[in-house]
Amino acid sequence: MKEMYNNYKQELSNKNNLVILVAIIMIMGLIFGSIYITILSNDQKISIMKQVNSYYLSMKTIDFEGKIEIFKNNLYSNLIYTSIIWLLGISIIGIPIIFIMVFFKSFIISFSISSIFAKYKINGILKALIYIFPSNLLLLIFVIFLSTYSILISSKLFSSAIKKESLNFRTFMGKYLFILVLSFLVSILCSLYDAFVSPFIYKFI
Repeated sequence: MKEMYNNYKQELSNKNNLVILVAIIMIMGLIFGSIYITILSNDQKISIMKQVNSYYLSMKTIDFEGKIEIFKNNLYSNLIYTSIIWLLGISIIGIPIIFIMVFFKSFIISFSISSIFAKYKINGILKALIYIFPSNLLLLIFVIFLSTYSILISSKLFSSAIKKESLNFRTFMGKYLFILVLSFLVSILCSLYDAFVSPFIYKFI
C-alpha cells in the first residue's frame, strides 16, 4: 500500500502544472458559484432561501429513515460523479469533460454556501462551516486527485494511440482500478457523515 501511494505521489509530483491547472479550474468554480446568487432575480433568491430554510428545519425533526434516504441520495450522487470522471479517464476525449465536471462540482458547493449566507447572514457562518467541513472539503480534495490522475491516464492513451505505442495494460488498469475503489470509499464516508453526523450537529447548534 505504501509503495502504491509513493507511485501515485511520484506520478502527480511530476505533473505539478496539471495539478495546479485542475485546482485553478476548481477555484474558478468556487468564485463563480459564490457570486452567481447575486445575479439571480428576487423571486429566484426567495425560492432558494425557502429551500435552504426548509432543509434546516427538516434537520430538526429528521428520523432514522430520513437519514437513510439522505445517505442513499448522497451516495448515489457521489458515486455517479466520481465514476463518470474515472470512466472519462479511459477515454481519449475525456479531458475537456473532466475540466467541466470539476468546475461545476465546485460551483454547486460554493453556490450552496452562498445561499446559506444569503439566508442567515452572519449566523450562517457556523452552518456553512459544518456544510463544507469535513465531507465536502474532503470530496473537493479527492476530486482534484481523481481528476488529475484521470487526465494523466487519458493523455497517456491519446499519446499511445497517436504514436502507436504499447502500454502495460495490466499495471495500467490495476492502479487505476484501485483509484476507483478509493473513490467509492470516499463517497461512502462523505455520505455517512452528511446523513448521520451533520443532522446531529445542526440539532446541537
